[in-house]
Amino acid sequence: MRRIAWLPVLLGGIIDVGGTSLAGLPVVFYVMSTNPSLVSLPQAEQTATVMVFIKSHVILYVILAVLGSLFSILGGYVSARLARRSELLNGALSSYLCLASGIYSLSTGQEQLPIWLSVLLLPLGGYVRLRQVRALSSVPSSSAA
Repeated sequence: MRRIAWLPVLLGGIIDVGGTSLAGLPVVFYVMSTNPSLVSLPQAEQTATVMVFIKSHVILYVILAVLGSLFSILGGYVSARLARRSELLNGALSSYLCLASGIYSLSTGQEQLPIWLSVLLLPLGGYVRLRQVRALSSVPSSSAA
């Protein structure tokens, strides 16, 4: 348990889900503005209709998937960088919120991303940070003679 840095993991999770949510708002606003009849629907139906619309338009789906992936990587990277130890572990753990929402959406039949993509993204941010640490440690330091 000493390998886990709880505060960086918490912050990485917030960056992952919060950043993805904020970055996806323009897409949702676009869908709502192109379908004015959505406003009259109840909230649950609005959400379902917006998701059906996004899934049926590949470019919008890809945009949201890329944004979500980038924020997952960023959250893992921040978590690993702040933890300064066990980069892969702390980077993977930072996707706890994303993983929990993914499990919930799978159990309710409302999954938004393919399962393979969610699993692939778990350790990726920590891996990016680990590669950076290795690259920095292999660079010889220049000292003045």
